[in-house]
This record gives sequence, C-alpha cells and structure tokens, in this order.
Amino acid sequence: MLNKKNLKIIAEIHPQHKGSMNEIKRMILQCKISGADIVKVQLYDSKKLFDNDDRKYLEISKDELAEINDFCIKNDIELSASIFDLKRVDWCSELNFRTYKIASRSVEDKELCEKIISLNKKVIISLGMYDFTNKELPYKKDNIEYLYCVSKYPASYEDIKMPDFNNSFFSGYSDHTIGIGSCLFAASRGAKIIEKHYSNNKSLNTKTEMAHVCSMDQNDLLTLRNLSDSLNLLQSFKS
Repeated sequence: MLNKKNLKIIAEIHPQHKGSMNEIKRMILQCKISGADIVKVQLYDSKKLFDNDDRKYLEISKDELAEINDFCIKNDIELSASIFDLKRVDWCSELNFRTYKIASRSVEDKELCEKIISLNKKVIISLGMYDFTNKELPYKKDNIEYLYCVSKYPASYEDIKMPDFNNSFFSGYSDHTIGIGSCLFAASRGAKIIEKHYSNNKSLNTKTEMAHVCSMDQNDLLTLRNLSDSLNLLQSFKS
C-alpha cells in the first residue's frame, strides 16, 4: 500500500496565540483537525531575550507548558518548542519532548545548542541567520535536521533560493512568505519537513506579533496537507 503522507508539517502557534491559554488550545485542535503533525511554541524570558518586557504576555510558564503538553497528548498531536535558555530546556526534558527546535537567532549560542543536542532527541535547526554558504554546518550529529529559512517577516518569493532537498543537507523548509505557494514548491523539491506559523487572524501584524501576515490559517493548513499528500502519491506512482 502506498504511503500518501511523506511530509511532516509543523504549525508554529507562537506568538499568534496572543498569550491566551484558551486560544492555544483552540489552535492545537484546529491544527490537529487540519493535518499538522506537530504544534510548536516558543519558550523564553522576554527581558533576557529581547531586552524589554514587550512580549511578557506571550511567555509560557513551566506549569502552562505542562498543561499544553497534556492537552496535546490527549488530542494525539506532538508538542515541540523553540527554546531560548538552559532552564527551559530542562522543562521540555522533564516532559519527555521528542523534538526540539533551535531557532535561527540561537544557532551560535553554543552552550544552549550543545545542551539541546546532547539530549539525543530529534533536533531541528533553522539556518535563516547563519551563513551556510561560507561556513561549515555549525553542528554535525545524527539527531539534527536542518531547515532552509529566510528570516524576514514576511519574506518575498524573490528572497527564496529553494534548495533541491533530495541533494542537499537541508531536510526541510521554514516558511515566512505570504500564502502556501513556497511550501508546496519546497514539497515538490523533496522537503520532508515544512514549518510555518499558524494564525486565526492573518490581518493582524503588530510589533510583538509580526508573523500573522505570513501565517497559514486552518484552510491553508488543510490545503497544504491535502496537496502535499497528493504530490507524494503522484511521485510514488512515477517511481
């Protein structure tokens, strides 16, 4: 029997949850229904990471993370996180996370990255702020998968130089363009992972919630799931 599902879709719900636990749970259910494999949050101390408290309302506490994780388990969808400090790595380890994300801005934080990688769980690293064309890959371990990324909100199609994922060290693509066109293009070029922000209101775009405009909504996610599965079926018949 042909496996129609070959693409892992990660739905990033931070900062689009607006600091509301009810919204987080609503988004998780929507992502599950629409075909996401993983939902992802961000874990940080706003003051330490951004040198201000503008995003304090978006912070997720240790107890809240445990509640979100329990909700994901009950609804059979994996929870992951971009983690920005050592303490919060321990939170995820205690909850037995299977997948960890290292964001572009954290790639050269060796202490943080090496601690995450040493857990021997799957680690996904975006290279949007790393000069991979002139430098060696920052970390070389079997548990690491790299994502191609352009760190603009939003990125334009002109910014994208999409790799051939079948002949590249990149496993997938972290998308910041408007719409899902570039995600489908990445899937057609062999991407095994697509990460994209998820929002219930793409018209919002504030200083602290920049990613709404380049997010997918529930219809976009469902379309991405269905079309990528169909593309995989077509490729399976071709081979």
